[in-house]
Amino acid sequence: MDATNRPPAELPRPTPAEREDLLLGSPLGRQFLSGFVDIALESTLFDSLGLGDVPGTATFSVGVGGRPWRVWRAKRREWDEVPADEVRAAVRAAVSLGQWRRLGGLTEAELLNELASVSTSFGFGGGDVALWGLTGVAAEELRPVAAALARSPAASGWWEPVRRADQRRLTWTGAGTGLSGIEDMVRRAMARERAAHREGMARRRPAPGERNLGALWWSAPGFAENTWTTGARAGLPTIELGHFIDTFMPFGEATAVVGSLTVDERARVAEIRRPEDWRALVARFPREVTGPHDGEWRTWGDVDGPWYLPDWEALAGHFDGVHVTIGGCLAACGLVQPVRDGYTVLAGWVPDATVWVRDVATASRRLGHWHGDPQSVGDWDDVLAGWLPDDPAAPPRSPR
Repeated sequence: MDATNRPPAELPRPTPAEREDLLLGSPLGRQFLSGFVDIALESTLFDSLGLGDVPGTATFSVGVGGRPWRVWRAKRREWDEVPADEVRAAVRAAVSLGQWRRLGGLTEAELLNELASVSTSFGFGGGDVALWGLTGVAAEELRPVAAALARSPAASGWWEPVRRADQRRLTWTGAGTGLSGIEDMVRRAMARERAAHREGMARRRPAPGERNLGALWWSAPGFAENTWTTGARAGLPTIELGHFIDTFMPFGEATAVVGSLTVDERARVAEIRRPEDWRALVARFPREVTGPHDGEWRTWGDVDGPWYLPDWEALAGHFDGVHVTIGGCLAACGLVQPVRDGYTVLAGWVPDATVWVRDVATASRRLGHWHGDPQSVGDWDDVLAGWLPDDPAAPPRSPR
């Protein structure tokens, strides 16, 4: 490898104490922790703090004759009008009930199942932004929960580098067959995305402070569908089937092949373990994407852009892939970070996925195929129900 293209030395992996801070500092991290405190913490806080109904939800009670009656919760104020001490007291009371202590006994598959249920609709729940703000004020009250996750044996590998010996590749029928021709794929995708930016900028941009829902909200490049892989985890064919995000999944019945790739030990991989890792990557290889992405990110960060993501074509001269660890995804997803004269966001990324910009696989083998409706997958039992390994005598072990 040419010394001029050698990536900079990586920061050390976060210690358990640092992991706590990373989890508490991010929207997805706090939302994930909140689900262990109270499966309906959002609703609990809205009720106790006088915020009315969670937007997009309704409360019903049973009236005379068993008929359901709509119950309107009185709204006294907005979430950002609640005094900090009151927010902290409400979160502290929920944490004190101790429901979150079950976290320590969960397997990695069970933790990933919980993460998938939070991630799949992240940012699109009516009360998500309010929950991020309230738990941000009361982050210290969530620290015992963060400590339990940061020290859980089941999550011990969530900040580890890419697992080169066994990367799982999910290929949907009609979506391509492998990583061949990847450099050309990257060039064509970047040409399309630069054109989309120019077209978007030619249209009227929202005024400062104006919300603009319906833009592209994910950070993964358009070619990721054909190039990203995930590590072998929890005895599952691939965790990508966990429906962590709504992008790149077919609608309706579909078939996919799952393969295992061995990655060259010399492959240059940028590891994303912290929000700063993503920000530094974007700052080094900046590409303005305000045209197509000036939407949900405004609401999530309460800023107007401009927006930046990596220039994957430029990045390919220095790295072969970018790996967002599970911990890095938890720490950075949805967090609006300043870069250049604007901001960047990591979102819509499967945890533990590596987006490859060069073909660095040295070996591959087919493991089997999966059939079903990926949009209706619930838990890992649903995933395994659609899995047919090539060697029926040695199927993946049950994650239970």
